[in-house]
Amino acid sequence: MHDSSATAAPKRPHVVLVTGSLEGGGAERVMSEMANYWAQRGWRVTLATWSGPNIEDFYSLDPEVSRVWLDVHSPNSSLFAKARSNLARVFRLRRLLRASRPDVILSFIHTSNVLTIVAAAGLPVRVVISERGCAGQVGEESLYSLSFSWRALRKLLYARSDAVTALNCESAQWLKKACRVEATVIPPALRPLPEIRVEREDLILGVGRLHAAKGFDLLLKAYARVISDFPNWRLVLIGKGPQRSMLINLCEELNLTRRVEFLDPVRDVHLWMARAGLVVLPSRFEGFGNTVLESLAMGAAVISTNSPGPASLIEDRTNGRLVPVDDSESLTRVMAELMSQPETRVRLGGAAMNVRKRFRQDRIMRKWEGTLLPWRTTHNSAADPAE
Repeated sequence: MHDSSATAAPKRPHVVLVTGSLEGGGAERVMSEMANYWAQRGWRVTLATWSGPNIEDFYSLDPEVSRVWLDVHSPNSSLFAKARSNLARVFRLRRLLRASRPDVILSFIHTSNVLTIVAAAGLPVRVVISERGCAGQVGEESLYSLSFSWRALRKLLYARSDAVTALNCESAQWLKKACRVEATVIPPALRPLPEIRVEREDLILGVGRLHAAKGFDLLLKAYARVISDFPNWRLVLIGKGPQRSMLINLCEELNLTRRVEFLDPVRDVHLWMARAGLVVLPSRFEGFGNTVLESLAMGAAVISTNSPGPASLIEDRTNGRLVPVDDSESLTRVMAELMSQPETRVRLGGAAMNVRKRFRQDRIMRKWEGTLLPWRTTHNSAADPAE
């Protein structure tokens, strides 16, 4: 008699992904790429955001991804109203989990992680959370305004998840010390990018949220110091955020208004990276550095501050340049050095493209699958021999 169970198709994995929004940013890009990757592999994928549909998605999703908004709008901005809205969001997510019964839920970013753990409490679903910042760096909490109550909840609840991931070893060590959890280090995957052969321009490119943590004020000051020696070079900043007005005013103070261009986020940012003579990321804090990774992959000469994330991507003077954090003078010196040495920029850019292999999407996604669904991926648990 034929055993139908032996030939039955395996159950499709079902994953729920949760983050703040898809408005823009590195974590949002990573999550949207993950959703699309798994949907194209036949998984059931639900992507939920704590925001509502009033915040337009910047990143596109595969049609097979189920899109859910958890926001409960409240015109009242009091602490009580915010707490009530968060509680309503938690109940919305809990109802979603009960109705859809996913195998696993994955959340990005600290506040989202806390709410997700609460929403999934007691339900038969594996809970995986991911710390996307560079946890533990001095001053990071004040820059990102993570309140004492959220930090306390993070410390209390992270250990109740089934698995925790971090972007780098420093964050994993901090999570072990501060939150009493063992974290698996999984860097972002490099999304498929074309190899574009175009002539590099006298263009300095900065990409990221216009926030104090990204240090674009340092870049403007360094650019003002070198521009008299390199009058053909222009600066383009791509991004939006709370410091936009301040940075525009700083340009006026430094007499750079006609030399610096501010652009909103663009979907084809890799085309800018392919054209730029230099890509500069002067971050004060950087959990990983998606812009650094993609710029390296596009063969750009990259200057970054020596934060834990970029330092794991760049070997100084081999495939890019590293400068001390919050050191505008060092940044000025290295920018001038590379602007005057086109052959060095070409050499660094050529070596930089090796990240395409190291952070290849299928390789990184295997690590995610082993963490999300360990019972399905035992046969893939061996280390990748190419690493």
